[in-house]
Amino acid sequence: MQKLFLKGLRLSILISVVIIISNSANAQMECRSMLGAHLTPFKKDIPILWAIEGTMAPGIMTSPYANIDNAKLNGGMLLGALDFTFLNKHNFYIEGGYKNWKNSELVDDNSKSRNLGLRQIFYSITHNTIKVKIGLHETKLGNFYLIDERILGASVDKEIGAFTLNLRGGTVMKNFARMGQFCSNRHLYGILNSDYTENIGKKPGETNLAGIVVNWNPNFKKEDKNSKIDKEFSNTDEFNEFGSSDDFSDVQESSSKQKFKISNIAFILHNEFGSIIHDNKIYTGSLIDIELPYNFSFQTGGIYQNMKDNNTIVFIAALSKNLGWNNGSNTTIKGAFIGKANIDTDAKFQPLFSNLFLGEIMRLDAIDFPLWQSEVKHNFTGKLKFHIALKAVGQIEDSKTNEQDLELGIKTFNNHLKLTAIFSRVETLAFPDDLYMAKMEMRVAF
Repeated sequence: MQKLFLKGLRLSILISVVIIISNSANAQMECRSMLGAHLTPFKKDIPILWAIEGTMAPGIMTSPYANIDNAKLNGGMLLGALDFTFLNKHNFYIEGGYKNWKNSELVDDNSKSRNLGLRQIFYSITHNTIKVKIGLHETKLGNFYLIDERILGASVDKEIGAFTLNLRGGTVMKNFARMGQFCSNRHLYGILNSDYTENIGKKPGETNLAGIVVNWNPNFKKEDKNSKIDKEFSNTDEFNEFGSSDDFSDVQESSSKQKFKISNIAFILHNEFGSIIHDNKIYTGSLIDIELPYNFSFQTGGIYQNMKDNNTIVFIAALSKNLGWNNGSNTTIKGAFIGKANIDTDAKFQPLFSNLFLGEIMRLDAIDFPLWQSEVKHNFTGKLKFHIALKAVGQIEDSKTNEQDLELGIKTFNNHLKLTAIFSRVETLAFPDDLYMAKMEMRVAF
């Protein structure tokens, strides 16, 4: 049975890689949560929203050839959030909770942890074409793969005609880092290194970031107020990202053949510095997003890392396809290749706050480039909102780690309960034997 499952999993992954040889790196490992989607008013006339979420994630790992069976792992988390908005543009948000985890018994320094604390607390203001967020908050910097972190600082987004500016600045500390103490998946495996945040400072000012991204939309046309409002309403469908529900209509087919345009060109300047960052790091680069015929999307570009004895260039090619079916279901197919061209011998691409962590178990990150990644995911119709996903990520050099993941999930009880089963297999030169994992995530939110 196990061999049949592995053959089927390998075949499915192979098919996805053949269709698209590379997954958008945006589909990275996330600290999965439903909290924000369940913010509810205390009372109708009181502008304070609240939500609570609880998570359990028991699982087992095994390496049969090493005679290691049923190595247990477990994680749990209880989160709460309050959201207060006033005068339509000012907002206060606070989120915190309790987290406990026990990592895999395959780890030499097998350990447990219990943590109580804040995840986010910030003030934000949105006014016309500018949005500012100040405090402890999660943020990214454009679509570049350099920042996906929880910072104590400021985020500013400003629209200026065809241009959008993204500015980020702040400090990151180990006790609140996004992949630190308060991620439900962060510490469960710890196969190669049980502490993924060892390079992040413990005090303010030890590890900091400052960056700007300039986005240019070459198709920008100045809109009057009424047309802009109409456009906003036309994009409110939560499934809009998957395109039309009838992907095979004659009208869409003919129009999609003619569709080819550059939707965005982005430029970045980013700096990582601090008292424990001994070698100052500066990143520059550009990404181009292109819409292709037949509803394909393509992204390509490069990032240059300027660092003492570690100068290198990373280049990206990502392709995705969204399919909407007549019955209302949808399929997404994604792939990406992230390559690396060293300027200095044996240079390592090492943005400290990227947090890609590709793969459910191995958590491959920027330091592991070059990498390839692929994913096929199908969302079924029906009350259970069942989805199935096949994912794979592979390392081209070093340990040549290759991981395949099968994910099955449902949402029920009016989206308050989410169950996700994950099955993984890992091949790597770092271990003499393959690893297998099975885990069930149970998440409840109100």
